[in-house]
Amino acid sequence: MARYAQSVKDRAVARMLPPENASVEQVSAEMSISLAALGRWRADALAMPPADPASAGEARLEAVLATG
Repeated sequence: MARYAQSVKDRAVARMLPPENASVEQVSAEMSISLAALGRWRADALAMPPADPASAGEARLEAVLATG
């Protein structure tokens, strides 16, 4: 099983969440990460409430900007 740096996970999850909403299949093809891993990361991200709702948008924006 491959291990990925947190920054890689963050970039992948950011691609799958709004505003991009890229499909798991698309991100898998682009980043060469398994569908199972991406699905798990996405589910984990959606299940966790933001610790500080005011900063959640900023963190997502930073992740999106880092991928561009």
